[in-house]
Amino acid sequence: MTQKVHTIQLTRAQRQKLYAVRRRAGPFEGCALLLGTFREDDNTAIVIQVVEMENIAQSSSSFAIDPEHQYRILTTASLNNLDLVAIFHSHPAPPHPSGHDIEFMTYNPCTWIIDGVSRDGRHSMRAYQLIKEQLHEVTIRIRG
Repeated sequence: MTQKVHTIQLTRAQRQKLYAVRRRAGPFEGCALLLGTFREDDNTAIVIQVVEMENIAQSSSSFAIDPEHQYRILTTASLNNLDLVAIFHSHPAPPHPSGHDIEFMTYNPCTWIIDGVSRDGRHSMRAYQLIKEQLHEVTIRIRG
């Protein structure tokens, strides 16, 4: 059973790195794996490392990560006592999971952070977790 995450903590530098992932990927969706730890007393995921990944789908409406590269990253993380706490990707639309995202959230039950753009052109990040087929919003807290 997946533990529900109430809050995910990022540093300002990590948030800036995620913005840079989005900018570099354009016009395609950018993606990254966020590694860290989980604090059980208040259900908080704490991001320690942001690992930019290549969107091998080369698409502006979806993303895919090379499974071998992902395996190597997660194996190294495990050796360093880090877990996959979130998957990040950017959208050319508002920051809400697409049907494709929800499908893949079933297989990757961590928090998903989406950087999207509203109709007025402003970017914003929102985080979600799918638990028992229910979509829950996760609070993003910026520290330091």
